[in-house]
Amino acid sequence: MDNLCFQVSDLLGHPGADRWVYGEAKFTFEIGESSVSSSSATYAHVTATSLGVLVDGWSGVMADHVCARCLRKWEGPIETEWSELFGRHPGEDESPIWVDGMIDLGPVVHDELSLALPADPVCRRDCLGLCVECGADLNTDPCAGHGEEPSSPFAALRQLFGSES
Repeated sequence: MDNLCFQVSDLLGHPGADRWVYGEAKFTFEIGESSVSSSSATYAHVTATSLGVLVDGWSGVMADHVCARCLRKWEGPIETEWSELFGRHPGEDESPIWVDGMIDLGPVVHDELSLALPADPVCRRDCLGLCVECGADLNTDPCAGHGEEPSSPFAALRQLFGSES
């Protein structure tokens, strides 16, 4: 199944009427160092209101990431909860109910999953990253250190704070 469109005409005009829906859709997009190219799952509770239908949903997808610190690649889940109002005569903050009584959750799910991707993904909280001198991955291959150049603008700070490393 590759569809996030649902018929809601039976709910319109019956405020409080509700039902659950489930859909899947394949998304492909990239934001920063994270990308999605897989099927998402969406569960949503659709409730009729006097203005249209309110949809409270949960969506999840697997994403590929590149760590902003150590450049390690990994795959992990992205999940988001969201709400959207669909109206017969949508205003600025509403999505439309189509003339045939259908709603399309696809654009909402796409936007919400995009916003849920991390701006700077990190493989783990305590990731040490790469050595700025030699490029070694400090998580797996700590380098022996590098001598400080005497012309370094930070040499005076090192002497001031009495640090040896």
